[in-house]
Amino acid sequence: MKKTFHPYKIGMFAVFLFSIMLSGCSSFQSMEKLNIFSSDTPRSCSEKAGVKGRFSIHYQADGKEESLHGGFDWKQAPDYTVITLLSPLGQSMAKIEITPQLTTFIAPNKAPRSAANAEELIKSELGWTLPVTGLKDWLQGCATDMQGKPFIASPESKQVITRDGWQIDYITWIEGPVMPLPKRINLTKGSSDSTDVDINLKLVIDEWHF
Repeated sequence: MKKTFHPYKIGMFAVFLFSIMLSGCSSFQSMEKLNIFSSDTPRSCSEKAGVKGRFSIHYQADGKEESLHGGFDWKQAPDYTVITLLSPLGQSMAKIEITPQLTTFIAPNKAPRSAANAEELIKSELGWTLPVTGLKDWLQGCATDMQGKPFIASPESKQVITRDGWQIDYITWIEGPVMPLPKRINLTKGSSDSTDVDINLKLVIDEWHF
């Protein structure tokens, strides 16, 4: 026997579902408002995180000003980090796989290259330095300053110079599930000698995953 559904019951069921959705949304919004960062809230950086965003870099190579912009996808775990650099149209320009022992650089139409030092390999392939070791913490607002002391970024404490010479400016923030997370980060490094390049790297983070 074929069952039929009364229009009144269907309508009441739809109203019931809609009320649940509204209730869930209001609870989520109020939760975020309650978790606003304050100076008393400790910040800890996770070894496992995912970030998607956009980058813009200006640098000097062989005495010439160079620039590049695009997107990036960053996934990190304690023993494995994968960074994908994307063109403005979303095409993969390079994929960097990092383990404690080895870094592998993969680019379209080229044979993969591997080396023990991640920064040196990336610089030889791209022409500019990407401080991947530091960025595992810097992206989340944790660093070590020039005196070797831990630095924890916040909307009130936005700038640090690291012990390896990078100046990091946390420009804007977005509200996270527990505390604000960086939205825009500027990283600059000057030349220490004639073989190094000046770098101004700007990051805009669109998505966070923990």
